[in-house]
Amino acid sequence: MHNDDKTTLAGEDEPEPFYQIDKNDSVTWSDEGKIRYQAWFGRFGIRLETIQTADDLHRARQRCTPGFIDHLIAIACNGPRSLERNLLVAIARGDNAEYQRLLRLLERRNALGWRVVSATGGRI
Repeated sequence: MHNDDKTTLAGEDEPEPFYQIDKNDSVTWSDEGKIRYQAWFGRFGIRLETIQTADDLHRARQRCTPGFIDHLIAIACNGPRSLERNLLVAIARGDNAEYQRLLRLLERRNALGWRVVSATGGRI
């Protein structure tokens, strides 16, 4: 959720980070971070209070990875049908044969310079 898993102090115009990791690798949760991550990690039986160091956070995220991948698959599956969407689903499911097939199709389509034409002329 945050770039490089490490956050910095928020500036005046930046939102408060969900957590901070200090020079001793201790994790400090913001109020918003507690709400968001408690719900996420709780889905996998991990109590937020047990995540006290950067290493703990890394291990907790690893334990949640299968659930995160399932979450991404669900999002992609509900999107509009396209080669790109199907490619993402194949990647998330670990279906290498389907990934290779779709990648070849996308590369061929892109080499031909085909574009999707919309009824709105590109305006949304």
